[in-house]
Amino acid sequence: MAMNEMLTKTRRALAQLVFSKRYPELARYTREYTSYLELLFARVANTNAFDCICTLLRVEGIKGAHWDAFVESEEAATDFAKLLRSSRRRNRRRVLRLGLFLYSHLTEMSGPYEILANLLRCCQSKSYMMFPFWHLVKIDKKGGILGKRYLPSPKEKISHIKQLATACGEERISEILDGFFNNDIRNAFYHSDYAISEKEFRIIEGSQIGKESIPLEELSDVLTRCFGFYSAFFNVYRNAKRNLAMAKRFHRWPNYEVLELLSDRGELTGFKIHFPNGGHAMFERKKDKGTTALNFTCEEEGISLNVGDLDRYRKAEGWFVNGDPFEEYGTRYNPYGYWKPIIFKSDTKTITQKVNQMTNDHAAQGCLFYIFTTGHNAVEFVIRSNKHLFSAEEMSRPFFKTKKHLIIKKCENLGSSFYLYDGTVYLNDISVASVEAAIREIATFMESFKRKDSGTRYRLKYQSDLSPLETQPHEDGSLTVTLRMDDPRNTLVASDLSLFPKSDWKIKSEWV
Repeated sequence: MAMNEMLTKTRRALAQLVFSKRYPELARYTREYTSYLELLFARVANTNAFDCICTLLRVEGIKGAHWDAFVESEEAATDFAKLLRSSRRRNRRRVLRLGLFLYSHLTEMSGPYEILANLLRCCQSKSYMMFPFWHLVKIDKKGGILGKRYLPSPKEKISHIKQLATACGEERISEILDGFFNNDIRNAFYHSDYAISEKEFRIIEGSQIGKESIPLEELSDVLTRCFGFYSAFFNVYRNAKRNLAMAKRFHRWPNYEVLELLSDRGELTGFKIHFPNGGHAMFERKKDKGTTALNFTCEEEGISLNVGDLDRYRKAEGWFVNGDPFEEYGTRYNPYGYWKPIIFKSDTKTITQKVNQMTNDHAAQGCLFYIFTTGHNAVEFVIRSNKHLFSAEEMSRPFFKTKKHLIIKKCENLGSSFYLYDGTVYLNDISVASVEAAIREIATFMESFKRKDSGTRYRLKYQSDLSPLETQPHEDGSLTVTLRMDDPRNTLVASDLSLFPKSDWKIKSEWV
């Protein structure tokens, strides 16, 4: 670690220590809300990755520099917070007035509400919306389509966020918002309809009967919760963009498209979608340069891509980046411990014909089909045994003669009486000879395990000769075949994972 980086981290740690001692309640709320928001962002990333990226980038059309209200609002909030921290605490009314000013500014910001709404939509596998509160906009009917528009209030936005939260089981966000959002306080301060006594915040004209005053201790707690939430929100939001900047840069999509994540100065700034015909779409947002948008349109829900030459797009075979074939080694389709159906949106008939012409071996055909539809040069397989096959969490073995590499990892037990393992042989080329050699090497390697446990079994994940799970013969000679849609053995390929019932796709012992 560089000395400057160490000094920066040390200063941050010391600043956080001083902050915690000086404002213990604020530090406590910030930690509490940070823990929750980190879980929410993680859930979204695992449920709806691309729409999560669109949410973090706040995807929209082209904008020039310094036309981003979110950036200005965040910087203004930071400035107000510095003024508040530097105020003398002995002058309690001044501190409260500055706090109320910051409170009103934070609760008016549109950006955080829009991001929260889209995060909660993502939790429901819904598409990103550039204007998630558009349905709340009121238009003056007298002016027709050019009539004056009345944007929704924070109260209306929060009400919609609560509905979204309830729909996806994230009621905790509603509890947090209820803990600090008070429309009466916000309105009273904004409209100069208040007075501060030694013990109370008093609303003069716009109050409800019986609620014209709020104890200062209660007001202080509302402000502290608010500051804690927005501090946590901005930190988690920025960290999510930093983490993506350090993540894998290129990602294959199941229609011969490649998603490229763009970053600058250690933070996610945009994306570029490479089409197989050599074209691309992109979006990028930079703080001092505005936004760049190319070959896509923000719809009411989601975005639509302008792929260019449709004939070349449809006839393309394989993944390309900037017009060159996209190849990578040492990667596989499934995360370890999972077994999903192959999701591929292009035509598979030509691939099936190509594979069948290459070899008559069913096992090799399935492996080649996997390679051509996922782009991953690997053979995946699963193992089931009655006892532990090795003590470590992972076993690795290189095959120097054939330039392949085998890795086997333990799977989560999930209450099964068997021990499950997920294996891969990574290939350096995708010839029939290489694939068939990998299949033989797996079989040979499994013989050593069978000597430890004769009940050990293994199975290649993707096979071309699929057989149904359940068959039931009848007296008249007919046969009932039952296919389970939550079992990957029954489906080699599909166009969309949403066609299947909800499943975690973790490897189960009965699949082996």
